Amino acid sequence: MTARGIRVRSLPDAIAEVVKPGMLLHFALAQARPNAAIRELLSQFSPPQAKFSLSATGFGGPQLGLFLVAAGLVDRLVTGFVGHQYPSPGPDRRTNRMIDRGTLRIEAWSLLTFLQRLRAAALGVEWFSTGSLTGSSLLDGSPDVRCLEGVTLVRALRPDVTFVHGVVADADGNTVLSIPAGEGMAGAAAARHGAIVTVEEIVETADLRAAHGAPILPGALVRAVCPVRFGAHPSGVYAPPGFGSYGYADDYAFIEESVAALGLPDDQLATWMSEHLHAVPTGDRLARLRAWREWAPPTVSPPIHPTGEEVAASVAARVIRDLVRRPDAPSFVLTGIGLSSLATWLARHGDDSFPPLVSEVGLYDYTPAPGNPFLFYFPNLDRCAALTDTDAILGTLVQGHGARSLAVLAAGQLDRHGNINSTRTRSGWLTGSGGANDIVIGSMRNVVLVPHRPGRLVEQVDHVTSPGRHVTTVVTDRAVLDKDGDDLVLTGVVVPEGADLDTVVHEVVQATPWDLRTARSVSALAPPSEWELAVLRSYDPERRLLGRGQEVPVKGSMT
Repeated sequence: MTARGIRVRSLPDAIAEVVKPGMLLHFALAQARPNAAIRELLSQFSPPQAKFSLSATGFGGPQLGLFLVAAGLVDRLVTGFVGHQYPSPGPDRRTNRMIDRGTLRIEAWSLLTFLQRLRAAALGVEWFSTGSLTGSSLLDGSPDVRCLEGVTLVRALRPDVTFVHGVVADADGNTVLSIPAGEGMAGAAAARHGAIVTVEEIVETADLRAAHGAPILPGALVRAVCPVRFGAHPSGVYAPPGFGSYGYADDYAFIEESVAALGLPDDQLATWMSEHLHAVPTGDRLARLRAWREWAPPTVSPPIHPTGEEVAASVAARVIRDLVRRPDAPSFVLTGIGLSSLATWLARHGDDSFPPLVSEVGLYDYTPAPGNPFLFYFPNLDRCAALTDTDAILGTLVQGHGARSLAVLAAGQLDRHGNINSTRTRSGWLTGSGGANDIVIGSMRNVVLVPHRPGRLVEQVDHVTSPGRHVTTVVTDRAVLDKDGDDLVLTGVVVPEGADLDTVVHEVVQATPWDLRTARSVSALAPPSEWELAVLRSYDPERRLLGRGQEVPVKGSMT
């Protein structure tokens, strides 16, 4: 490593000095993403001469790593997720085509096992014990997994260089990380050549005393520290107490623009990247990102009738509410991104006795804020009892105390046994596990939301991302299915006004691609109430997740 006090570099110089084609480059997970480094890599390297392997807990969302893939600079991804998180979770079709054609290799992991591989390297050991993966297809054929009697081991992952974006650092590289801390220092400590860190500003060492108790990346792990204002953009920086003046929110508008750009033809994408990707926020846009605590939620005309998404979320919320009121109520509730979070937020709404809500990157006991359904919406961070890291949530809470947890998730594909597939089908790549494998294996009770339609419900999944042995309830836009032995059984159906229960039960059974058993008594479930719809729509006023349906016409408009 570099001697004390001379670690400060310009970002172009640091990358030119350290990064070489063929390396495995890791992009660290914290609340702030190292996007300035991604932009600089795009500026310095060109295909086909330069090819890299990339690793990260996930690619997409507020992190710009998919543009390195789109630019032809990547031939291998080591990750737990590839796709979009905002405005709604889903695949990135450009990257998926490359995976399906074999021009981009992918090594798929769960979120926790990916981080455990980094932690093994950081600790200087070759193997790390995990509670995840057992019973899933993620084990199949991987040379980096060993299954011994009663234990599963994952091999250490050692990137060549790790990129981190922090809030501030001193000249020795001691860096205050944004919160929640995500992977913490694991990726930086695992890297063979250390970390290249970008920060909002270089400060005096004495100034770091204000961060006592905040996550710190020790300078001993830092190869170079590079001041780059707004270096996380379009990701934001949620700063620990004492450093709030450096904070700014995720740029949701830019993230949407970038998602759309990845769907453009190659020539148009290249033009968009040259004109927009390197821009940093200025003027009114910058002022808005800094003033995120003053944001007012937008409004969109609601549909005339509840959408399928609203039906599923409302019914799931009732299921969740019943579970947390039982004598064996969970001590905490974990929810994934997407419709599963909206259902959980509805269940929690107005209930001060509801167990703490947690999320995989480090949110503990948060109160969801209205205005945006994105789980990591900045106002949600302000409303947490604690901001910790992924290991604390997925490792300690979910896997260490899974008997006391309830998890609410969505599925790309689900079968009669509750097995979940979010990795790949016969048609190609989906998105990957993210934290789902770790959660479904660790939590003893899992409620899963999935649309009731062909391709989403299947008799047998093409790939087991998360085994169904702990999936207890499945909620669709038409029904509730509960586990009885190894199979899911129909226990409730949503009965529209004026419909006959027996007829609806028959229709749901016919619409299910396996011989669906029915319970002795199938409940008639009411459609969403006005109160349920109002609460859901307060969290998702722009209907990112709730679907558009047929909107109520605005007075005076043509119909």
